[in-house]
Amino acid sequence: MRILTGLFILCLAMTLPDPAKGQGFSISPARIFLTGNPGETVSQTVTFGNTSAGVLSFVTRIQDWNRDSLGTKVYYDSNTLPLSNASWLTLSSNNVAVQPGENKQVNVSMTIPANADKLTTSMLFFTQVKEQGAQQKSVAKVGINVLMEVGIQVYYVPRGLNPGELEFLSFDDRGVYDNGKAKSRRLALKIHNKGNLNKDAFIRFELTNKETGEEIKIKPEVLAMLPDATQWVMVDLPTDLKGKFLAVALLDAGSSYDLKVAEKEIIYRP
Repeated sequence: MRILTGLFILCLAMTLPDPAKGQGFSISPARIFLTGNPGETVSQTVTFGNTSAGVLSFVTRIQDWNRDSLGTKVYYDSNTLPLSNASWLTLSSNNVAVQPGENKQVNVSMTIPANADKLTTSMLFFTQVKEQGAQQKSVAKVGINVLMEVGIQVYYVPRGLNPGELEFLSFDDRGVYDNGKAKSRRLALKIHNKGNLNKDAFIRFELTNKETGEEIKIKPEVLAMLPDATQWVMVDLPTDLKGKFLAVALLDAGSSYDLKVAEKEIIYRP
């Protein structure tokens, strides 16, 4: 079952491993990687920091997740996806109250099943809530307002997995694209993760006029991919150029992987 979050929730499930920060608070890490042998219980702590003037209260839940063809996270009920580890997790506390000026830790433990041999993942949510009970003593049930929600990706990574490589599958010119607000010349890159590990990468772009040598700056894209996943990355170019251009995409997954290069000739007709 796919779960959609409401517009009143700010989700900070980070793509890269930086701590999640808001006004007056921080939660780290943004991702947890646990490694161990089948049958073992391994753990890591999540640290909350409160620099605000009030108490911060959080409740927890665990969901399954993956990414769609454009890399957007999609959430599901826990224990519904084949590579879920939601049922393996326990927390030292399911309700967290952090006093002003306090740093507090919650222990996340994973009991690894006997047959665990693949990378698995789940999303651990900490939802900040504000209790309304003090102002509504006549109401039997305490009301809850959701203020902010932070999602932490939790991975189990068995030893010895094949890291594989990222590869370009195609580099397409989609022509003029109109999103209703502005038009652009859209390129589409199809990328596959051949390995058994999740990967982060940057895609840097170079657009060069083949006749004049002029270089047009294009914003780099951040890519995060689960094992054996295929994703499209859309690149929007200006529409007011003229002549023949060479578009070059550089796929950089870090020093442990080979740099991949894809090229496409783009013709702007008068």
